Amino acid sequence: MLRRPESDPATRSVLALRNIEDNLCFTAHEAWAWFVLPTQPWAFRSDRQREQLLYGIGDGLAWLAGHRIHLRVTSRPYPAADWARKLHDLTPAPLGTDGVEPWSEHMVTMQKHLRHQTLGDKDVFLGVRLGNRAATHRMIGALWRHPGNVEHARLLTKREQVTETVGLPGLDGRPATASEMEWLVRRSVGVGMPAPAVLSPSSGTDWDADDLHAFEDEIEYAAGPLDRTIRLTSRGMREPTVRHAAVLSVGRLEEIDAPDPALDPWLSHTDRLPFPVEWSCQFDVLSGVEARRAIQRKLLVVRDMQRHYSEHDLDEPLALGRQADQARQVEDQMTRGADVTAARVHGWFRLAVTGPTEEACLERARQVVTSYRSRRVTIEHPRGQYGLLREFIPGEPVSTAAHRRRLPAMYVAAGVPTASSRLGDRRGPYIGCTTGASRRAVMFDTHYATEVRETSGLVPVVGGLGAGKSVLLGQLTYEAARRGIPSVVLDPSGPLSRLVDLPELAEHGEHIDLTAAANGTLNPFDVVAAPQREGFATEEAFHEAVVMASQDRKLLAMDVIKMLLPPSVNALPQTSLVVSDAVRATGGERSSSLWDVVRILESLEDPHGRVVANYLRDMAELPLSRLFFPGVEPTAARMQATLTVLTMPGLVLPPRTVPREHWSTSEQMAVPLLHLAAWYATRAVYGRDMQSRKLVALDETHFLGEWSAGRALFTRLGRDSRKWNTCVLASSQNPADVLGMDVANFMSAAFVGRIEDEEAARDALRMLRVSTGVGYERALASLSSGRGGQANREFVMRDVDGNVDKVGVDLSANPGLLGALNTTAGRDGPGARASERVA
Repeated sequence: MLRRPESDPATRSVLALRNIEDNLCFTAHEAWAWFVLPTQPWAFRSDRQREQLLYGIGDGLAWLAGHRIHLRVTSRPYPAADWARKLHDLTPAPLGTDGVEPWSEHMVTMQKHLRHQTLGDKDVFLGVRLGNRAATHRMIGALWRHPGNVEHARLLTKREQVTETVGLPGLDGRPATASEMEWLVRRSVGVGMPAPAVLSPSSGTDWDADDLHAFEDEIEYAAGPLDRTIRLTSRGMREPTVRHAAVLSVGRLEEIDAPDPALDPWLSHTDRLPFPVEWSCQFDVLSGVEARRAIQRKLLVVRDMQRHYSEHDLDEPLALGRQADQARQVEDQMTRGADVTAARVHGWFRLAVTGPTEEACLERARQVVTSYRSRRVTIEHPRGQYGLLREFIPGEPVSTAAHRRRLPAMYVAAGVPTASSRLGDRRGPYIGCTTGASRRAVMFDTHYATEVRETSGLVPVVGGLGAGKSVLLGQLTYEAARRGIPSVVLDPSGPLSRLVDLPELAEHGEHIDLTAAANGTLNPFDVVAAPQREGFATEEAFHEAVVMASQDRKLLAMDVIKMLLPPSVNALPQTSLVVSDAVRATGGERSSSLWDVVRILESLEDPHGRVVANYLRDMAELPLSRLFFPGVEPTAARMQATLTVLTMPGLVLPPRTVPREHWSTSEQMAVPLLHLAAWYATRAVYGRDMQSRKLVALDETHFLGEWSAGRALFTRLGRDSRKWNTCVLASSQNPADVLGMDVANFMSAAFVGRIEDEEAARDALRMLRVSTGVGYERALASLSSGRGGQANREFVMRDVDGNVDKVGVDLSANPGLLGALNTTAGRDGPGARASERVA
């Protein structure tokens, strides 16, 4: 055997750890197993779902009775580089314009923006002490520099039992990998320092006592006995980084109501703060029997004091009686309750905040104390900061017994340390960050639903006036167009036409003013695209598509004619009969027109046909009617650009509360124009290759649901969007309009902006598939509460995977786009700053 020469220096690591083997950590006297707990969504979940989560965590803790637990909650920066690389790989043909920031530089800009935001991914680690190491095992470990096979064999059964318990529903944990353990130790040794970006290149999974020096050599601590913070200095090859850390401890806390829809879980409350907060909780889990013995000892002390007062004929303090009553209630609960109710935890709950200076660190500590005061939780700032900070490192013992908390296990479960936001697909362009219980980056790929989840691409966007619908539509369309995805936007009012004026889109965009388009541009027989044979696998499928297109043309033509007729004429039963006969006679051919219908009506034997034909000839004399009454010259093919914005400036849409018989002529003309424009926009879907990516954005879609042709269009888009690889963004002011078109099963994602009407809010929650009647209606009314100034617009988003949370649209990294999408009155003048333009 090789022996170390006596002249070799022997420097023992200051860490309590002696070995790390996969997820097993060995100190001089204890063996621990570490696990990773997945984060759980919390926002917009029903009370039943939340209770299931709480009891799942509580059961997991109760089943770990007899073990000491070390709960570590930390965060790591959002992997901006990996995200940008993945998005770049998913963008094979981005747009390029000479003299304009290319796509690659755009991605670099977004990476820098993400790195400067306090956006990170929450990581939750759970350490379980398996037991104390026997003296013989310690001797063998010291001799061989690693735990022996006998020790591993004796730990195997307990390790498997703990692994099975932690993996049950509620905790849903899995054993940590060697790289995750290395990351956790480095993160814990350097609390507040930049997160470890590079780990050990070695593929080995074991760290022995000599290797552990690599962790402590990178950080140097400096603190005095009475200092309120710890000074940490990095000692790597880069420029030294200095941070100040303050460790706080949870003190007295009152009884907790769980779940409380008005408050966040108390252990996850710090996720709301604009700076990262680390948690380290070490506690012993006591079974009901063990906890009852401790309570009975306390109860005997209280009864002895009561007897003492009685013997001396003195009135006992009221507090003493309350303590006795509470002890009896707890004892009864432990005796008769389930394991999760009877289990208790005794331990310490520490928080760590950091800052670049001592003043900044103490200010953040003050904010933590203040934020918990409203929760009736006392946060203490103890002495002995160095020892408290060491507790965050796996394997380190508790430095002081002060501020020990004795709580029911359900109190810890009610803290839900795994609660977090989980929103977006993590592969699409960045659209903003969550604004609920925590701040997390939100990415949205317009074709994640169709290409990965193989579901519909229909995405409704609803909200009241000023909710920010146009901004969101513009942002999603802009990112899609920059990626080279052909996009068509129908924006009747016209603000989104500014997108084609942006330098990066000017050469690839086209703005079509439909009110100035050629005659017959919106011919109802021509706006329905003809199916392409190469898009269908069989002749039968192609023939069926041709028949369906013909039926859509006839249905659309009948609806347009009825929209043009006065309500008094529409109400006559023979009107529907003659119009149906005339349209049917056209055969639904694409070469037909409304003039053909007029001539057929005039040739019918029924005299009512001439009455309807005369009304149509009168409407054809109006200026805008030339769009659907074609002239002699054929309509030129359009919409070949990557981005096409269709506008109808001056279009006066009728108020929804005004009956049709009171509409003006311009309002009566606006409804068929909007319908035909929506069908015209969808030609971009069916006129391109079936597998290629496409995007269609439709505004003012609530008028489509009032007519059968509009509902047919919506149903067709929802049904065909997956097959044709199309994202359909549909904007409306009222969620009932979307729900009324029977497309609920086709919605892959949804965005809901500020809605103040309670009935509309309930419909919006149904669209989001969120429980109604539990207070979430008020959450919709409070969205974008800081409208005006520099406030971003907020939406409640339901992503493709069913996660729901609040997201704030963030365009601060692209001031040019923010300026183009700004529609706030008085804020788009030449003197307005980009930061003052409302998103």
